[in-house]
Amino acid sequence: MKKLNVTLFFSVVLLILGGCSEFTGIRQPLYDGQTVEENEEAIAVYHETGEIIGEEKEYYFRYPFSEDLYQPSLDYTEDAPVLLNDGEYIIGENVPAGRVSLLGNESVFSSENYEAHVGNFIIYDEAGEVYFENMFHSLYGPLVAQVDFISGHRIEIIGADAEISAFYTNEFPEDPHLLMDPPQMLETLGRVEVQQPITVVEDTTTLTAGIYEVGVHLEPGTYEVTDFFAVHNTEMYVFHEDEEPRVFELIIDSATFEMVDEELVEVMDETSEENNIQIELQEGDKIYPNLVSALGLKRVE
Repeated sequence: MKKLNVTLFFSVVLLILGGCSEFTGIRQPLYDGQTVEENEEAIAVYHETGEIIGEEKEYYFRYPFSEDLYQPSLDYTEDAPVLLNDGEYIIGENVPAGRVSLLGNESVFSSENYEAHVGNFIIYDEAGEVYFENMFHSLYGPLVAQVDFISGHRIEIIGADAEISAFYTNEFPEDPHLLMDPPQMLETLGRVEVQQPITVVEDTTTLTAGIYEVGVHLEPGTYEVTDFFAVHNTEMYVFHEDEEPRVFELIIDSATFEMVDEELVEVMDETSEENNIQIELQEGDKIYPNLVSALGLKRVE
């Protein structure tokens, strides 16, 4: 009888613990056999500004960034545009140096009208470290970016029939596809639209993927991230002279849909938190929105 009572007691305890949503376990969580200690400072900073600090920060760097990211931005030279395909290019030898607006060609992946133009685009400095990377892909990456072509850097494009136009101007021309032909199916449907790398509407600056200098491409000040579009969660790096890069996490909001009058309609989640990223940008800082099709920064101070 005593054994039955003990068994019943532990069964009741397990039922109570299983029903408590706040219960996190009898002991602290482990990772690789080591106790996981919460970094209260990192948690507080993340909730307040969206910035990643502490040991976890290293997981947001797939490789060391080039020190050339701290150099001042180049000017738009207004040289003739060039078309880049799969392969390697030395800037200053195969293509001119200068600041460029990049546009990747569209792709169609349907079985009836398959036409792919995709390319992973990487710029290496003279020491072999990564200066910039972007996946030009209609589904999995941005097709627009703006970056500096620094003399001596090496461009590597790996993909499938990649076509990337480089314009040495701050905006694309009236005919941005003058060096390449978009898929005929998209032209027929009127679905070939091109976003400019930088747009400014009142106090909000919208950037695409790329590297931008504060004081040149946007004014110094305190900014909030009002909106961003990417195909997956990503991050924004901020480079300040003589400091390690800062990392701000960009998380895609989940969407809920309902059928309304036989149409699928997105329903706003009133319980979701507002975007909490706020950052002070100083003259000379560089910002690097990684794999972002559009990032809205509203100046609040």
